[in-house]
Amino acid sequence: MAFLACANHGVLPRHDLDEVAIIGRHPDCQVVLSVGAVSRQHARVVRQVDDYMLEDLGSRNGTFVNGKLITERHRLSEGDCIRICEVELTFHDEQRSSFSPVSEMTFDGTPFGIMMVDDAEGEPAAVTSASRVSIQRSGDSVRLAASPEAKLSALLKITQNLGQSLALDEVLPKVLMSLFEIFPQADRGFVVLQQEDGALIPQWVKTRNRQQDEAIRISRTIIQKVMRSGEPILSLDAANDERFDSAASIADFRIRSMICAPLIDGEGVAFGALQIDSLDGHSRFADNDVDLLAAVASQAGIVIRNAQLHEQALQQREVEQDLKLSIEVQQAFLPQSPPNIPGYEVRSYYRAANHIGGDYFDYIPLVQGRWAVVVADVVGHGVAAAMFMAKLSAETRFCLAGEEDLAKAVEILNDRMSSLQVERFVTFLALVIQPDGNQVQLVNAGHMRPVIRSASDGSVTEPGDEQSGLPIAIMEGMAYQDFTLTMHPGDLLLLYTDGINEAMNAADEQLGIEAIHRIVREGQGADATLQRLVNAVVGHLGNHPPDDDMCVVVIERTSVNDSPPVSDTNPD
Repeated sequence: MAFLACANHGVLPRHDLDEVAIIGRHPDCQVVLSVGAVSRQHARVVRQVDDYMLEDLGSRNGTFVNGKLITERHRLSEGDCIRICEVELTFHDEQRSSFSPVSEMTFDGTPFGIMMVDDAEGEPAAVTSASRVSIQRSGDSVRLAASPEAKLSALLKITQNLGQSLALDEVLPKVLMSLFEIFPQADRGFVVLQQEDGALIPQWVKTRNRQQDEAIRISRTIIQKVMRSGEPILSLDAANDERFDSAASIADFRIRSMICAPLIDGEGVAFGALQIDSLDGHSRFADNDVDLLAAVASQAGIVIRNAQLHEQALQQREVEQDLKLSIEVQQAFLPQSPPNIPGYEVRSYYRAANHIGGDYFDYIPLVQGRWAVVVADVVGHGVAAAMFMAKLSAETRFCLAGEEDLAKAVEILNDRMSSLQVERFVTFLALVIQPDGNQVQLVNAGHMRPVIRSASDGSVTEPGDEQSGLPIAIMEGMAYQDFTLTMHPGDLLLLYTDGINEAMNAADEQLGIEAIHRIVREGQGADATLQRLVNAVVGHLGNHPPDDDMCVVVIERTSVNDSPPVSDTNPD
């Protein structure tokens, strides 16, 4: 049988759990908490086979387990402390209880006799509370202390817990509970970790008495002092210790004795602290307690760092898997083969700088046998540029399919992309090929001008300078102007992104547009021109990785009777 135990706010001390138990302020809940800040249906415990799962039901003030806010279903373990507003509930599973919950340490009627009830199943009957907790007198003061056997047993349990799992949310709360067995005089225990921005955040908190949990405040002064020195601190009378004059929490919570040990990684850098303290002036820690807590903190520091590295590795693996999927998705957006346009041969090359890129090209079939060829460059590269490119791809096809006038289609595209209000823009070059003629219509929105080679005289030009407009997605309402090229058999048209001409070698030298003109001027066909250009870029880069995405489309006008091949080449 599993149950929730409570000892404050007038709540029944025990609530047995069935298959589902709703916790909240509404009288129909299985566990009714009559506190104003509690939501009507605040949380619930659901049994799944032999496990009990706790989940928050969208409450206003959240649900905490062992001092940590839960955001998804949480598996409850023996002794877990559930905090809902001002109410503290402790989860117990009588079938699994391995040691007595610290909240159930009670007086047995004798002046100083303290016992721990509900010993683990199978534990020898001869092992009594006297073997676990002893009483030491010094004058009029009394000090509770665990026996060496109890300390060794609990330390072994901590070592075992730390070595069994990298799930810190499960391990470290158990470590704190085990510390309460080693140190019966401890009233509070907590683990504080330093974040990347330097902030100190309590990650796991445990208290012996439920009333102490209502407003836990931890002294930043003590934590910072321990982390700076790298050494543990013992204070027999913290309230009057001049080292902590500025620690408000010491006075506010009447902390009488405390031990704080740093959490140190393998490189000797402190990144947090483990602390236990006592509110009873007669229950003080001793010098040998410092060594014991420091040993626990040393192990815990290694495990926490390993767990953080493990979590980072898992996150990195997820990122790599997402990246792999993103590459596959982007490749699906790009053409898999060249268009079959009578009288034309089309070839392409694409290479992203960082796995996925922001360069974009496409072949889009239109009505009456026409074909649109698009080359574009989203500012920047990487995942964000690739996502914007995906949206651009869909919008381009939609606009070109819905509007026959190329300039008007680009204007509509610009308005739609501008309305996204994303701080990115796109240089964009689109042309439409009419297979039954020599006319090619173009619109340039701030992109690199196309390079055309005339077969008649071998001249190389860059037409359309006066007709070029602003890039896409800068502002709505832009007007674009089209212009027409006449392509005779043997003429060649090259479209590219600035990752080609701006390809940088190790000496910070760009390939340059003149090198592109020289290759185009050599008078070879689409395949050979593309191959020579790619080889020139790769040779120029050498061992230097590309700084930007690269895209090239080469269009050659062949005789009308030629039938261009349907397979593409994509040289490396």
